[in-house]
Amino acid sequence: MERRSAARWRLSISVLLAIGALLAAWFIIRRERAPLPPLSVAHTLPLPVQLEDPFGVAVSSEGTIYVADGEQGRIYRISPNGETRVITDGLATPSAIALAPDGSLIVAETGAHAILRIDTRTGAVQLVVGQRGRPGFEDGMRERTLFSAPIGIAVASDGTIYVADSYNDRIRVVNERGEVRTVAGGETGFADGAAGAEVRFHTPCGIALLPDGSLVVADTGNNRLRRVEPNGATTTLSGTGEAESRDGPLDGAAFDEPIGIVATREGAVYVADAGSGAIREVRLPSQMDKKDQGPPRVTTIAGSGGSGFLDGPLSTARFRRPSGLAVAPDGSFVVADAGNKLLRVLVGEGRLRGTVLPPEESPLARWRRAVRQREHRKLAHRWPFDPPDRAREIAATFGEIRGLVAADREAWFHNGLDVPGALGETVRLLRTERVLLPLAVQGFGTARERIRFPLFGYVHLRVGRDRQNRPFADDRFIFRRDERGEPTDLRVPRGAVFTEGEALGTLNEQYHVHLIAGPIGAEANALSVIELPRVQDARPPVISRVRIVRLSGEEIALLDDGAAKRRNAPSVPPERVRIVVECFDQMDGNAARRRLGIYRLGYQLFDEHAKPVQGFEQPLLNIAFDVLPDDARAVQIAYAQGSNAGYGGETVFAYQATNIVRDGEAREDFFDATALPAGAYLLRIIAEDFFGNHTTRDFALGISAHKTGPDGKDQASEDR
Repeated sequence: MERRSAARWRLSISVLLAIGALLAAWFIIRRERAPLPPLSVAHTLPLPVQLEDPFGVAVSSEGTIYVADGEQGRIYRISPNGETRVITDGLATPSAIALAPDGSLIVAETGAHAILRIDTRTGAVQLVVGQRGRPGFEDGMRERTLFSAPIGIAVASDGTIYVADSYNDRIRVVNERGEVRTVAGGETGFADGAAGAEVRFHTPCGIALLPDGSLVVADTGNNRLRRVEPNGATTTLSGTGEAESRDGPLDGAAFDEPIGIVATREGAVYVADAGSGAIREVRLPSQMDKKDQGPPRVTTIAGSGGSGFLDGPLSTARFRRPSGLAVAPDGSFVVADAGNKLLRVLVGEGRLRGTVLPPEESPLARWRRAVRQREHRKLAHRWPFDPPDRAREIAATFGEIRGLVAADREAWFHNGLDVPGALGETVRLLRTERVLLPLAVQGFGTARERIRFPLFGYVHLRVGRDRQNRPFADDRFIFRRDERGEPTDLRVPRGAVFTEGEALGTLNEQYHVHLIAGPIGAEANALSVIELPRVQDARPPVISRVRIVRLSGEEIALLDDGAAKRRNAPSVPPERVRIVVECFDQMDGNAARRRLGIYRLGYQLFDEHAKPVQGFEQPLLNIAFDVLPDDARAVQIAYAQGSNAGYGGETVFAYQATNIVRDGEAREDFFDATALPAGAYLLRIIAEDFFGNHTTRDFALGISAHKTGPDGKDQASEDR
């Protein structure tokens, strides 16, 4: 009896333990499957190192982050506690990365045309497929396979590796034995197809594996998402081909250079849309049966305000050329924000990670500040032609107006330095640089054909071609040709390295090279960062006209020179007004007709005894073109109506000297005559060029006791 009771007791304990284990498992599964709080904010991950090109990112099941820096050739490991170390160095432009089932890291070594496996504990590097340093295309066993600057990587649960072989325009698969075969793709272009050989891609950069075994591909050059079945059949998932960011149904949405892509366990797809600086969510038809998913569509979840940098709520957060995405175990997203040189996280309530980085502390803001304060080193020391030390004309400077400032016209800032040359003259690299953009050449065959490196851009070239439009014999220039063999398009692959003085191409019919200096989004005055040999300039700017205008734009007075005319000086009513200064610069050696924009402009106010008025002890140098504001309104803030340059007609630089356009800031301001006693004053205008030459002109100005209306009549009685 006692034995039976003891047995029953042991059985009861066993049953209770089993039930407890089942309940614990059930709670764990329920917790894992329970919906997580929605993503709500973007933060920056603070790191003890400075990233230069964070491109690929992966997150382990324990929350460890791995990031590939293409510029530095490194793979970083970031532990959940923030400890950061380099696990592998000396790689040739690593791009996308993915964790394999055994915990190793699979890396697309774009600059070496190879796929690598890295031991995350020791950093040991093993070649998986491809021949390092040798581009080409060949399927087969690992020792004979060739790739062309592959960028995208995905790894299946069985260890199978999928590769977006970007400049071969193919999707390829590597099995556990190292055999490589092409799943889909061939010549550059766009075409869906029922068989892989019929399919066409244009520089596919991102690839992710869906739960059903199919692949979703970021077809970067076609601005589309494509779906590739295991048998190679390919369809367009979303994207019209237009290079823009537009949400909506799958067949109406648009992308702008989609690069990074990740799929969740539930089959949701997220895209790093580099050109628009946005993170996009794609709801697939297979998700329609899931509760509360809604119809298939594309939605921007972060970065809807355009490219830039801003932490905070997703509705206002901004990114610059995001390239990589990964999902963390807690459901948050890690974003490789390549253009901002930062790692960012998208998190929700209760999953806070990272910090809110003030915009002025971002790497690009620090660069802009160093340029403004002349704390940076010169980045180049030659002209872009031969001989490198022969002085040339400068045809246009940084910050000049382009287009016409008018209600129905478009205008923008000139963001570089124009150096004239002869048609077909060879343009040479200012400094050694590595191509990092997957599509670094834009505008092929147009007047604005250009190539962009991390620090310098070159515009108005026949890139990779001589004066007869014949391609250079250089495999870094990948041409597409028509049936006659004539070049119709050009790509220079990510990872290609060019050295100082190498030929980039030849001048087209614009007869000058437009030099852009500084990272994308932080372009600086090229004269600040290039040491151009033998530049001499002793000619000061010319101040041609000064006007006082109301905030509405109506002109009040046209000022005359000198104190001798004080008795007849124009009078300004006691109201807030603007000072518009028309001026231009010229340089030694330039043609007499050549008008350039000024570098710095301001004003100062003196009383009738020639003493500075309170608040004007120093000149208010409100306009300075060291860097350009990241603000679409800045052109209209800097320039008054009627300003015009670059495309025919008279060149007019009419600056709104009372507005603030300097130090990356653009905001409206005014001359507040209401704060000054009525009487006689002297207004001094100061204009400077980059080389320190300056001009001042003094204008007699009166401030009246009463306001005047548009017809010039006294409005004092109306104000009483």
